[in-house]
Formats: sequence, structure tokens, C-alpha cells
Amino acid sequence: MSSKVVILGGGVAGMSAAHELVERGFQVAVYELKSIPGGKARSMPVPNSGTEGRRDLPGEHGFRFFPKFYRHITDTMKRIPYGDNRHGVFDNLVEGSELGLAFFDREMLPFMAEFPRTFQDWKTVIKSIFDNNLGLSEHDVEQYVSRLWQVMTSCDERRLLEYQRIAWWDFIEADKQSDAFRKVFTGLTRILVAAKAREANTGTIGTVGATLMMDMVTPGSSADRLLCGPTNEVWIQPWLDYLTGSGVDYHLQAKVTAIHCSNGRVTGIDIEENGITMTVEGDYYVSALPVEVMAPLISRDMLQADATLSGIQTLASSVDWMNGIQFYLNEDVKVIHGHVIYMDSPWALTSVSQAQFWAELI
Repeated sequence: MSSKVVILGGGVAGMSAAHELVERGFQVAVYELKSIPGGKARSMPVPNSGTEGRRDLPGEHGFRFFPKFYRHITDTMKRIPYGDNRHGVFDNLVEGSELGLAFFDREMLPFMAEFPRTFQDWKTVIKSIFDNNLGLSEHDVEQYVSRLWQVMTSCDERRLLEYQRIAWWDFIEADKQSDAFRKVFTGLTRILVAAKAREANTGTIGTVGATLMMDMVTPGSSADRLLCGPTNEVWIQPWLDYLTGSGVDYHLQAKVTAIHCSNGRVTGIDIEENGITMTVEGDYYVSALPVEVMAPLISRDMLQADATLSGIQTLASSVDWMNGIQFYLNEDVKVIHGHVIYMDSPWALTSVSQAQFWAELI
């Protein structure tokens, strides 16, 4: 008989683990707390918002952003069947061609999110380079580019062993730079990667930042991709259908209440489901829970088995949530074909006009 794997958490991480394991012949059981699959990536229907026979409006935690440098999740999406799509759910990604920088006191500054292909595209690129609406000096640009270049040209060992221990703020020497430098180049960190420059490490921020910039100026597909419809409709539900059809035992409204550990090994998981608590067992266990959910489940026996698990508890103490708000308008408002970054906002604000990418569903 094949080995059984118990996966805690049915979000993108848990579903990805289940996908890989079931395709390799494992028995897989997934336990998800919410009543809707997908974890933090799920769509959440707005109750009683559907009228005249229409379904309830889907509420999204935030826009879905799939950069060109993503490899693993897009590979998985190609293996999730969807209608007549040749590449499955992957074909539900739509490219955004522009990125907008918005300000309180001036017009939006557009950037191309893909390699320029038309005369108008080239005008946009040239304007964004020479029309300095960001208040940056030549020294500011040189400082930032040189730091990105250092990360790009560093070996993997340095990225893992050195840059993981250096905060991005310190690496770019933000304290020594101009106010405009700090506003633009640490603000982009908060907005694009949802991380704080003073805390996030250089290995992550530098690599992502450099890769995004390279993707924007490299011929080929856009650096900015979005889903063509509500997340659950065009990604999560088809994924769940594929997993359960392949034999995955996926449980909703199943709460993990305890992890049993003995002699250095996990021996079972307590799950509360339909008001009943039961202990489930497997040959292997995978935790795909958010760090703030996993931390309270780490017992003294688990720490004795592996002291490094205490790092999860430390990390959980500094977790901040990113929140989203979604407006449904009676008339489409033309903004920009892609995401907008609000440079003057104190809230690391971004937005996207979704209707243009959901056009086939409206």
C-alpha cells in the first residue's frame, strides 16, 4: 500500500503539496479550517449581493499578481484542467501591459510592464525615464541600481548565507540617502512585496526587485499577469475538482487543535470537524498552515525533537496582515491596463481596475 500524507491547511501551499504528492502515488488527506477552499487566496461571496438570478458578488482578499518570474505555481496551473484550455488554468492568466505610479499632486506616471512593441509604448518608456516626477537625483538612481546589480551578480551561497541576514534598509543604506530615495525605493518594497524594508532580508527583496525590473525590460511576455475572473471560479475550484478527482481526501471546516509528538516523531493530529474531535494519523505530515496559526500548535515535545521550530514562534510575533477592499461600480472607470501604485499613500496602497481583465465574465 502507498504511504499516507496528512496535510494541515488547504490553501495554495496545502493544495500544491497535495497536487505533487497525489501525482506521485501517495494517499493524501487535507484539512482546511474555512468553508471555502483556497485559504487566504480564496474568493469570498458577498451574502445577498446577487440580484435577478445572478450569483452573489465575489469578494477578493486582494488582486492576484503573477509575475513573469513565477515558475512553480504556473507549472502547477498548467496541470489543472479547465474547459478546453490547452494549458489548463494557466491560460486564465491575462497580461497587464502597464504599471502606474499615482501621486496626490500630479498626473499618474505610467511605466511599461512589458517590452515596448509600438511607437506609443516607446513614448511611454522614454517619458518614464526622462520625465523625473519622482524627485530622484542621479545619485539616488545610481545607489539603487548599484545595489540591485550587486544582488543580481552575487552567487547563490552569498544570497543564502549573507544576504538573508541583512535587512534591505541597511543594504541600500537608506539612512544615508535622500527623502525621495527612501520614499520611492523602500515604499516599493512595501507595495510590491508586502514587506517592511527595515525587517525584510536582502536575499528576498533584492532578488524579487531585480527580477521584476529585468522582466519589464526583457522581450517576451509581460511582467504583470492577473486572473481573468474571480479566483475560485477560474483557479481554486477547478484545482479542488482535479485533486478530489485524483483521490485527495479534502476536508473543509476542519480545525487542527493539537499535534501529538512522541520520541521525536509526530504520531497524530487532533482535528475538530462537525463538532467532533478525532485523531488522524499518517506516515508523513505536512504543515501548510499560516505561521501565526502554526505557532500555538508547537508543543514542548516538538521543540525537544527540533529546537529550530522555535523560529516559527518568533516569526509569528511579527506578522502583519495585508488587507484589501473591492468596489463594484455601475460604470467602468478607465485607469490603466495593469496595477497602480500610490506613491504618496501612507498605507502602501495599490489598486487594479479589474473589469478589463474579467471582461468575458461581465
